[in-house]
Amino acid sequence: MSLKAILRPWIGFLALQPLTILWCYFYNIDYWSNLGIFSIICTIYLIPIYELYERLYPKSLSISANQDDT
Repeated sequence: MSLKAILRPWIGFLALQPLTILWCYFYNIDYWSNLGIFSIICTIYLIPIYELYERLYPKSLSISANQDDT
């Protein structure tokens, strides 16, 4: 499994935590009994999904800064 596939969901997890914590604060929701555990489970679930995506996504469809728009 690639390091990229492992790190990508955890970076997303960290990036979404301020929004998640604010959501819990504004709606008076307990973070750990609702969204915290769910966020961690979703992050772990996404690791093999991203690995599969990296393996199956055709490299020929990649967008490169060197390609001209035609």
